[in-house]
Amino acid sequence: MILDAAYRGLRRAGAHWRLVLFLLVVNLATAAILAVPMAQTLRDDLTDHAAAGHMLYGFDYPWWSAWADAHPSTTFAPDIFGSGFAFKNLDLLLRGTLPAGLFALPDPEHPDERRAELDSTVLALGVAYLALQVFLSGGVISALRAAQPEWTVRGLLHASGFYVGRLVRLALLVLVVDAVVFALYGPFARWADGQAREAVSERAALVWMLGRHALLLLVLIAVNMVSSYARVLIVLEERSSAVLALLSAGALCLGSFLRTFGHVLLMTALAVAGLGLWSVLDRHWATTGYKTQMVTFVLLEGFVFLRLFLRVATVGGQVTLARLLSGGPAEPT
Repeated sequence: MILDAAYRGLRRAGAHWRLVLFLLVVNLATAAILAVPMAQTLRDDLTDHAAAGHMLYGFDYPWWSAWADAHPSTTFAPDIFGSGFAFKNLDLLLRGTLPAGLFALPDPEHPDERRAELDSTVLALGVAYLALQVFLSGGVISALRAAQPEWTVRGLLHASGFYVGRLVRLALLVLVVDAVVFALYGPFARWADGQAREAVSERAALVWMLGRHALLLLVLIAVNMVSSYARVLIVLEERSSAVLALLSAGALCLGSFLRTFGHVLLMTALAVAGLGLWSVLDRHWATTGYKTQMVTFVLLEGFVFLRLFLRVATVGGQVTLARLLSGGPAEPT
């Protein structure tokens, strides 16, 4: 059933490739809100500077180091290139900085100080992007549940507006669940760190350190899975109560945990494989001027398209599983 749901989700996403392309345009437009002013700032700071020529053919670390000291709130750094962004975002997620810095964990060395990992402007844009995702998710699920892969922008926005109230309430409930998770994780992390410090071998200490992060990641994936199924139930079964939809989704996932969680892990593995392919391509592709910069931009957007495609495919597979586990047909009739 897991492979069948994944296959049907991928096939459904392929049939809705124009929808994925629309989401890519929305993603690009959202990123441009910060990218365009950032580009202007970099252009002004690189004017009549020797580093300008170097930046066409590589990354000038001495210039960036001085520039970062002059702009301490910026997120422009070498770790946003290649596959570095994925590891950075994962680190921020496990530290509670995402989303919006709501669950930021204190530094173990300075427990009274809260970390400021990201600039407030970046966090504000992230909140706006999450709100946009919540708004569009109803329209996307509505398109995926249809028997025929036909959709229009007007229909997508209409469905998004129709379900947005319930989905916003659901998102707020999930934030409460996330808050509980991080509230429980804080003491557990301190206890695990204590066990790591008292470990008699380096291997045991490493297991404690990595184990607590892996446990948190799995719990967050499970919470996200339940919230995703709750969104599916709201649209698929026209649920009016966000609370009951979340409870029903939790019961559905627990009742068939191996199937629902296995499907999510399979799609996550596909996303990681895509990241690995991008990392290999990025390592072997050299950007050495304006022409190759355009090719690099197209490749980057192609990678973002792949990520969005897999996200839509994941939701499509969850729609299939929700139907099957409820005793209905895999496809609408």
